[in-house]
Amino acid sequence: MKALAPIAALIVVVLTPALALASRGHGLALLVYTLVAAGFGLALLVELLSRALPRKTFAWSPPRRAEEEKQSIAQFEKIERALAAASWNESHLHESMRPLVREIVIARLRRHHRIDLDRAPERAHAVAGDGYAWSLVRPERKPPLGPGGRGWSRRELEGLLNELEGL
Repeated sequence: MKALAPIAALIVVVLTPALALASRGHGLALLVYTLVAAGFGLALLVELLSRALPRKTFAWSPPRRAEEEKQSIAQFEKIERALAAASWNESHLHESMRPLVREIVIARLRRHHRIDLDRAPERAHAVAGDGYAWSLVRPERKPPLGPGGRGWSRRELEGLLNELEGL
């Protein structure tokens, strides 16, 4: 706004004598003066309104693509580590794979079959079957007592994946 005041003063100083001295082209000089004054008035009005009105702000900021990619990569790496640990021994299988598989099974049972694993384990067992997925997520499964026991082979982990996809 402070920058507009000197420009307005310059326009008035330059165009006022032009109007006073114009004898023949008085109409054209008046038209130019009126257009310039109107343009300045509009610029001043826009400036005043932009200062008076609040700026639009969002209560949430849209997620950035880079953050989404980092999150996806982190999730992928978590699954990759869980798969590697699941093949070491039964303790790692229970600690790393069970939470992931349980989360997936709960989501799929709710979405596709409207079954809550914790409230209706019999119905969930009927849908999931007696395969790898159910052996990991069954409510009565106890954690292994020590680091012993064998982990799952690649074939068993692939069978688990196929069961999860079919659920």
